Amino acid sequence: MTVLKETFADYLALPEVAMPFMNTVHQAEVALVTDLLTQVENHAAPDAIDKLLAAWVEHTRAHFAREERLMTEYNFFATPCHQGEHERALLELLGVQQQWLRERDYTLLPAYIQHWREWLQQHISSMDFVTAQFLSQFKIEVEL
Repeated sequence: MTVLKETFADYLALPEVAMPFMNTVHQAEVALVTDLLTQVENHAAPDAIDKLLAAWVEHTRAHFAREERLMTEYNFFATPCHQGEHERALLELLGVQQQWLRERDYTLLPAYIQHWREWLQQHISSMDFVTAQFLSQFKIEVEL
């Protein structure tokens, strides 16, 4: 797990997009997940893992809802596709959370986190990149 944590620590290397608030949200999410990974690696008490995992789920919900609200408000052409990817990713995360709560398997989360990090890189580079380019033409101020 240490190798995963070390590669994860370079979260500032995430692709950047044209909307600064999106970059801030992405970096905050990776920092949260890095903390979760550290706790898992140290075999922290299950309650501590539960709380961090719940915080990740809530952060992800807010992250996706904010983007989806803006896409809808500004009539972004690819909203259904982008929103569908958010729904799929959130359902996957919720499934992992439920599996963790049932099994308390400390190998589950590092494996999922590696998959998630790859997904995040791809999602930012494609869907978020195009969405941010589109939204950047408007004077949008987003409070986090």
